[in-house]
Amino acid sequence: MKNLFNIDNPVWVFMGKLVDILILSSLWLLCSLPVVTIGPSTAALYYVTLKLANNEEGYTVRSFFRAFKDNLMPGIPLGIGAVLVGVFLGCDLYLYSQIDGKVGIVLLWGTLILTSVYLMTLVYLFPLVARCDTDWKHILVMAFVMSIKNFGWTLLMIVTAVCLFAIGLFVMAPVLVIAIGGTAYIHAKILNLLLREYKLELSKEQ
Repeated sequence: MKNLFNIDNPVWVFMGKLVDILILSSLWLLCSLPVVTIGPSTAALYYVTLKLANNEEGYTVRSFFRAFKDNLMPGIPLGIGAVLVGVFLGCDLYLYSQIDGKVGIVLLWGTLILTSVYLMTLVYLFPLVARCDTDWKHILVMAFVMSIKNFGWTLLMIVTAVCLFAIGLFVMAPVLVIAIGGTAYIHAKILNLLLREYKLELSKEQ
């Protein structure tokens, strides 16, 4: 019975992280509503979840807004660019899927390959924005190289994100409430290992 009220009890630790993930999901949604701020909002989300996944407890809300402010300038252009490229590729996939014949098939497969590269790079982009003090060109190159070099981990992160949102959409709707923060937290567990390998885990502290 004593262990039940111990704050180090695994149940309470899990519940605490779940609450943090719920708060982070809400903060991300709130700060991403203008759309142009989706970049710094995502960078702030990953900054906090990378710490959370590494058991570096802190003030979730305060850390999020501090990271949001510090990543505002590099995050805005990268966020807008990511959204525009995503919309462009999505429209192309739809249009090319409507074209019959070999030309349509070639264009569709070409766009699918580009979309795959886009998604793979996107997985690393904003965690690197949160952790690295460098210009956006170097961040893009690093994100692309890491996505290819760690293809297995990259694929796992994409699959877990798709599965989590699929569970929320088709099985258990309440999961959608924590889907954003939950995805970032799962990714952060993997990213901490990879960033440590590249000596990036402490390269940018807010």
